[in-house]
Amino acid sequence: MNEHFRHIEDLATKTLKSIEFNGLPIPVEKIAQKIGLKIVEFDFPDSFSGVLKKDKRVIGVNKRHASVRRRFTIAHEIGHFLLGHEDDSIDGYSDRPMPLEREANTFASHLLIPTHIVTESVKKVGLDLKFLAKQFWVSEQVITIRLLEMNLIR
Repeated sequence: MNEHFRHIEDLATKTLKSIEFNGLPIPVEKIAQKIGLKIVEFDFPDSFSGVLKKDKRVIGVNKRHASVRRRFTIAHEIGHFLLGHEDDSIDGYSDRPMPLEREANTFASHLLIPTHIVTESVKKVGLDLKFLAKQFWVSEQVITIRLLEMNLIR
């Protein structure tokens, strides 16, 4: 992992430490509230995941999407906010450069699936993707990508 992405992981860890939580899943709504962002559900088209309106301090999420996708979208938008990305973003139709989207995705995956917690979970239950996805309240795709990044699966 390069230094820049290590910084993003550190920011996610610091953000997580700023709240009190008693286990999984990570309370992304509580994190948003703690940093002064309001979450509002909207009836967006399916191709629209969410939006960050920095000036209004609002994250809009697609109420039609599955809860695991909404949670990732909220974490992703928190990432844009804390990483200081300029302008508002509309995920699904983002004008942001791909590197910024990748940074927000990296932040979201580290926030929702912290390294030390997922490592312990894998030691206890093995690589049961369905169980891990349910435990962290993320999609199987998200947990798989995170485990691949951590070199826990190949």
